[in-house]
Amino acid sequence: AAPVPAPLGGGGGSWLTPQLVSAGLDTQLVLLSLDGFERCSPSKLLPPPLPSSCSVAPQARLLAAHGVSEVRLWQLPLAHAGPPAGERGGAPPPPPEPQQLLLLKPSGLSRHLFCASASSDGRWLLASDTSPRLYRIGLESHGAGAGAAPEVTRVPLPEGAAAAVCAAFSADSRLLLLGTTLGTLQALPLDAATDAPPCIHTLRPPLDEFAGADTGDAVADGTLAAVLRLSLSSDLQWAAAADARRRVSIYSLDALAFHGAMPRLSSPPAALAFVPGTPLLAVATVDKRLLIFDADALRLIPAACAAGSEPLQPVRGHTEAVLRIVFNQAAPLSLLLCAQTWSLRVDLNADAHPSL
Repeated sequence: AAPVPAPLGGGGGSWLTPQLVSAGLDTQLVLLSLDGFERCSPSKLLPPPLPSSCSVAPQARLLAAHGVSEVRLWQLPLAHAGPPAGERGGAPPPPPEPQQLLLLKPSGLSRHLFCASASSDGRWLLASDTSPRLYRIGLESHGAGAGAAPEVTRVPLPEGAAAAVCAAFSADSRLLLLGTTLGTLQALPLDAATDAPPCIHTLRPPLDEFAGADTGDAVADGTLAAVLRLSLSSDLQWAAAADARRRVSIYSLDALAFHGAMPRLSSPPAALAFVPGTPLLAVATVDKRLLIFDADALRLIPAACAAGSEPLQPVRGHTEAVLRIVFNQAAPLSLLLCAQTWSLRVDLNADAHPSL
């Protein structure tokens, strides 16, 4: 699930409607208005997306979802009229339906799409199969009610751009990170004012960090495992990359260099995210452990969560792994672990207890 915040401001009788975007076992994308959450009917979008294939652009209120060979871009509703005066306690009217802006079918695909991601401001879209494709989205060409699709321009990438299994844009949409099939992290600074191809900075962990007794997983052929998951800190100082060999590497984005790695995990990482405004990385593993790691000091913080050394008790018996970690921006020490059939709120204060 991914929350889409409503922008500040508004007026003229408009009633801002924050949206919750979710994908469940019925394989449908569901949009729920947080105003009258228990009273409003959900909006459902088709076709069904692939697992973990949704990306939200909060500033532009866009939702991108990819299938095996196409990417669909929806505009989420911004506001609708509030209830009549004196009836504020009544049920809010249903919000406008999301509008599909774009159906993008990249040409020359050699395999199914590995990933697709939209930048926060909605001006960039990344889709990758065996090679990444970067697009500039001209939202200005999509006038309200005009019915015109936004202008899409493919931005050429240098030959060194590798196939991406996962991708992430910075909050200011000026940096794109690619987690590649080669086990490297590629950083691409973006500039919407130029048509020149972005330069690529390739970051890789040293092989000796991942060989020997510390990991028990020597890399005999000199290769690295594909990067499967990425997370950026909100201050853009740190990036974390989890690969197919259960390793989580930490990179300094200031130095554009490998900084260190987490100790070997007992179970593959299922989701990871930085605590807003801090270098603390939350990592949920497949066996339902929650670990907090200081990316700057390169040390685990077991006191941050009482359940960090063992599976979380409320979900110990559930078979589904965590798919996403979501933070409450108003209370950054409170996080939500989201799986397909359950969610768990965890307070990182030492005296708090997880609640299902």
